[in-house]
Amino acid sequence: MSHEPDAPSEARPCATRVPARRTSRAALTTLATLLLATLGASVALAHPSGLPRLKASADYFVATSADWLFWDFHPSIVIGIVVLTILYSLAIFVWREKYGLAEQVDKPRAWGFYGSMVLLWLTLDGPLHHLSDELLFAAHMVQHLMLQLVWAALFVWSLPAWMVRAVIRPKLVRRFAVWVTRPWPAFLIYNGVTWIWHFPPMYNLALEAHEWHIVEHLLFMSTACIFYFPLLSPVEEIPRPSHGAQMMYVFGNMAAMKTLGIIISMQSDVLYTYYLKVPRVWGLTAIADQQIGGLLMWLPGGLLLWGGLGYVFAQWAMKGTPKRGTTGIAAIDARRLAASQK
Repeated sequence: MSHEPDAPSEARPCATRVPARRTSRAALTTLATLLLATLGASVALAHPSGLPRLKASADYFVATSADWLFWDFHPSIVIGIVVLTILYSLAIFVWREKYGLAEQVDKPRAWGFYGSMVLLWLTLDGPLHHLSDELLFAAHMVQHLMLQLVWAALFVWSLPAWMVRAVIRPKLVRRFAVWVTRPWPAFLIYNGVTWIWHFPPMYNLALEAHEWHIVEHLLFMSTACIFYFPLLSPVEEIPRPSHGAQMMYVFGNMAAMKTLGIIISMQSDVLYTYYLKVPRVWGLTAIADQQIGGLLMWLPGGLLLWGGLGYVFAQWAMKGTPKRGTTGIAAIDARRLAASQK
């Protein structure tokens, strides 16, 4: 197992600046606050339909752009995102300095977090939301891919090392975090959740029952963050595997997602019967909609993970390429250096 060295700005907290007990108490308070905020913001991840009239008009079998191409205001989404944004801002602008957790703000990561919140709002609200929750399986797959492969990557990358260390400071939390982010547990948890929720009974349940839709989205987002930690962990306490292991890990996840997409797109029957009783959009039949959704998981979703493979390989090449004039083999380079100094 190997890990990436932290940048200079991500140095360990300075023990002389604040008593350990006080820092530990602050870390526990921060963790508890974040957990409560997550529970309080869960309604932002799925909420009541808002479009019951569409089901009432399903006999007409047509949904016009007026039925979905609009923006409306869902307080639950805005409140959830604002709560998370306030907590992050307090952490980087107030708690960081008060408890001596870091010397300076990591601006690129901070902008990454704020960008992830904007992306979360765009994904969970507006036209995509209406298409996803009411009309099209394919739109729902776009929403899930955005949450699992794009939003989660940006969110995990936006967490600075000192913030992660503050959260995992308690021994039990650290042990659990280390175990759950190892490649095999992360692979099984992430893909297990994704596959289970695409079984027809579970998927239809999430669309019919608001409470289960909340659970589905919470699990998708949390397990996607677990999936990305072996690739993006900023701290040595949660080590990344070697670059070769990271590439195998990404490839395995890509194979699992492509397999699910192929199975869905190759079906000749409608798996998700919820879509048989909603108006159709753009003349797509329920089976054509299902096939397109499977293809989206199979191809564009796979391309996103190919990008992940490229990222890991680029990191491997930059960090593993020997300096000019060296071989990268310590024994040979040491002999050459000794010979050159004679």
